[in-house]
Amino acid sequence: MKISKNWQLRILFFVGFAPALLAWFMAGTGWGLPEGMKNHGELMTSGLVIPQGVTELQHGRWGLMLMGDECGNDCKEQLIIMQQVHKALGKEFSRLQSIWLKKGDHELFPPNNVVLESDQLTEKMSLWLTENKLPVDDYSIWLIDPLGNLVLRFSPGTNGKDILTDIRWLLKVSKIG
Repeated sequence: MKISKNWQLRILFFVGFAPALLAWFMAGTGWGLPEGMKNHGELMTSGLVIPQGVTELQHGRWGLMLMGDECGNDCKEQLIIMQQVHKALGKEFSRLQSIWLKKGDHELFPPNNVVLESDQLTEKMSLWLTENKLPVDDYSIWLIDPLGNLVLRFSPGTNGKDILTDIRWLLKVSKIG
C-alpha cells in the first residue's frame, strides 16, 4: 500500500471544509436547526422608541413597564409578577427599573427620590402604543432597553419564571444599562 505525499494536506482540507459544507447544507434545508425561539416574550420590531418621559423614568437602566388606569385583579397579578421578577434578579437588581404607569401618575420600584413631571405620561404612552398598533389595555408587561427601545412584550398569563429567564439572558448579553 502506497501513501500519497499530500495525505496531511487532504486531511486538513477535509477537517476544515466538511463543517462548512455541513453548515451550508443545514442552512439550506433547515435540517438539524431548532424549531422555536429562546425567548418567552413577544419580540418587538426594531426602531420602536418610546416617548422621552418614560425613558427619563428609567434613569439609564432597563425598564419593566406596566400600564393600567384602573387596577383590577388582572392588573394586581401583573404588578405582583413584575415586582417578584425584579426582586429575583439578585445582583442584577440595580440594572432594572420597574415602572407602573397609572392614570395621571406613576410608581417606580425601587422608589427613588427624583421628582419628574409625569404630566399625562400615561396618556402619551397609551397614544404611542395605539399609533404603533400595539395592545394598550391588556396589562402587558413591556421590557424597554436603556436607550428607550421597546424590546419585549410579556402578555398576561406569561409565567414569571419565563419573564425572569428572558431578562436574565438579555442582561447577560447586554453591554448597556
